[in-house]
Amino acid sequence: IAVPYESHLYNRIYPLVRGADLGQPAVRERVVRAILRTRDLRQWSPRPSLEATLAAIRRPGFHGIVEALLESWTGSRGKRRWGEKTPHHTFCWRTILEGFPDLKVVHVVRDGRDVALSFLAAPFGPKHVYQAALHWIRYVESAEAAGAVLGEGGFLAVRYEDLVGAPERELRRICAFLGEDYDPAMLSYHGRGVAYPTDPRNLQNLTRPVLADTRGRWRTGMTAREQRIFEAVAGAHLERYGYSRVMGRARLTDWERLCCRYIEHPPRRLLGMLTNRKSYGFALESLRLSLTLRLSL
Repeated sequence: IAVPYESHLYNRIYPLVRGADLGQPAVRERVVRAILRTRDLRQWSPRPSLEATLAAIRRPGFHGIVEALLESWTGSRGKRRWGEKTPHHTFCWRTILEGFPDLKVVHVVRDGRDVALSFLAAPFGPKHVYQAALHWIRYVESAEAAGAVLGEGGFLAVRYEDLVGAPERELRRICAFLGEDYDPAMLSYHGRGVAYPTDPRNLQNLTRPVLADTRGRWRTGMTAREQRIFEAVAGAHLERYGYSRVMGRARLTDWERLCCRYIEHPPRRLLGMLTNRKSYGFALESLRLSLTLRLSL
């Protein structure tokens, strides 16, 4: 199974080409060229080929382009199956299901408090624990909606903490769900010099076995107030996935909610945007894509 770097095809590209006549070869080629020029696709290794992608298209429409892109790239890696892991595609599952009715979803859910810490430290996403809690709820609820439609045969929920705590057991469960054989080599990636477009710290982590100490970092990384805010917003969702509360039945007053959302978060979000050079590049690329695709199709 080959799984490339995030593609963002359905959350960034599809809305721009939804009304285009992709049955025309010239239009399809312009769309594929635009896709291959995006920062995300330039991270794929090896880089996807325009000619191979166009030659692999077997059906009309955007789904046909996605299928051809991933199948031709997967073939270049010597693999027979492909996967896709763009987090934002969680919100696009209905559109994706229309084009790939036999898809299988592996939903990895993590303690929302650790997710919130990651958001606060990342160059993207919410910059206040209140907004991070709301963001996490949106993700898990969208995934739950997909699971309700796909059923046990098409949807598997995996807790991140279980995966890093008992990786072989969870990988065997995932493999059974996908119809693949488990291989111990799946856990020896750290000895093979994995190359991946990420920051130096994560590259260093890829040289180590599965890190089990990434669980429960919120216990020391969050203040008591942040824990209370998160659990007041998302406590029920934490319990739904087996994560215990530590603040009892935390509550927020209406005034606290207003402060979190409209007074405390906006300046932190603005500061994060101003100090994040990646956000400038993303904004410029989004503008270029919009102009290129909307004006040429």
